[in-house]
Amino acid sequence: MKKLFYIVFLFLFFTSVALGREVKFIHITDINLNVNNAYKLQDTIKEINSYSNIDFVVFGGNNISKTNIDNFNTFLYLLKRVKKRCYVLLGSSDVLSSSGIDKKYYLKRVKRARFLAHPNKPNYVFKKKGVVFVAMDGSKEFFQSSNGYYTKKELVWLDKILDKYKNKNVVILQHFPILPSKSKWLETAKVENYLEVLKKHNNVKVIVSGHFGDDYEIKTGDIYHIITQAYSKNCAYKIIQMDLDDNFIAGNLVAN
Repeated sequence: MKKLFYIVFLFLFFTSVALGREVKFIHITDINLNVNNAYKLQDTIKEINSYSNIDFVVFGGNNISKTNIDNFNTFLYLLKRVKKRCYVLLGSSDVLSSSGIDKKYYLKRVKRARFLAHPNKPNYVFKKKGVVFVAMDGSKEFFQSSNGYYTKKELVWLDKILDKYKNKNVVILQHFPILPSKSKWLETAKVENYLEVLKKHNNVKVIVSGHFGDDYEIKTGDIYHIITQAYSKNCAYKIIQMDLDDNFIAGNLVAN
């Protein structure tokens, strides 16, 4: 009887340890929110809040359809209502200096909406269950285009971060993919510079992006790329689960 109890105890212990390593988060991107379609995101946020086992939510950029204060205030109003930890990225339609919404102002307002629990810079790092998450910003604030661009300064920063966490599993979160696209208008400029940085390191396991509109996942080399379908198509978002110590990655698209 004692032996059986011991076996059951070990099973439950190691199962709990394994489950404790798994990170589970929601990636919702290309919402293209405006004051007229906000009710859709409001319903989705209620659904997201109903999940009991989500570690955090990533808003993956193109959060608003056009850079103006009405759309932005509407997004912030709904962002306050998410009952999970949130991380916000910038896309091609989120910031524009001439509209009065530059990156500094955007992230200052996001941080305030999230009760100061959000980084105030577009490139940032956070950790969850031993995994290092790196947010990379490829957006432009002085003019807008459908192409992202990761500057030399950002790539130098990424290089340093990957070196700092060389013994950790790293997941990169960004709006603009570094993969080829069916449309040249959507491809990120000078991705070869980004790829050169990645070649120097072997700790990047996953890159999560949006922007292309379609939903697909593909592995190139040792990196697994997850691209989530645009929310604006059919209110879709993706639940991503991963235990990188066991090479487990799963993405489940939820569409309404």
